[in-house]
Amino acid sequence: MFCKKGRFIIISSVSGGGKTSIIDALKKRSAKIVVAITATSRTPRKGEKNGVDYYFYSKEEFQKQVEKNQFLEHAMVHGNYYGVPAAQQYEKINHGYSVILNIDVQGKANLEKILSPERPLSIFILPPDLKTWEMRLRSRGTDSEATVQKRLAEGEIELSYASQYDYRIVNGRLEDAVEEIYNILSREGVFGSE
Repeated sequence: MFCKKGRFIIISSVSGGGKTSIIDALKKRSAKIVVAITATSRTPRKGEKNGVDYYFYSKEEFQKQVEKNQFLEHAMVHGNYYGVPAAQQYEKINHGYSVILNIDVQGKANLEKILSPERPLSIFILPPDLKTWEMRLRSRGTDSEATVQKRLAEGEIELSYASQYDYRIVNGRLEDAVEEIYNILSREGVFGSE
């Protein structure tokens, strides 16, 4: 068990910005980083497992959890509910682990209000350019054309919030973005004496 209390780290990006790949790489680099498993009402994508990638709820189940105040924060994103179960995250923080929260700009604003005056560290992942971003989004092969267009339109709005984050990192090459974020977390004291 680690002595020092952990920290919340918010990582946000546009859909297709690479945040999941970056977060996966970061958690492999440090035993002091854990990732909050988000709950969602969307259907699982191919290969996603309940309790590993997300907690998958029906919209009705999700709403019941909201009524019981079981989420640190929650929001409707791209037509589905997303939320961060509260109890598990506080337990991790109190045991010295820093918790990465993969949440959108709306979730960040909600979480900062809830955690005030203790501010979480926030990082926004930027795509290198519009063409690359659209190509990455399409290459996932998980969304219809209408959904891709919706995600691009909503992403344009999300990009306007990037300046409100502590750090903004361009994800041109995954390895470089991971290294840059790891160095930021190190400077911010996330790893302690690891």
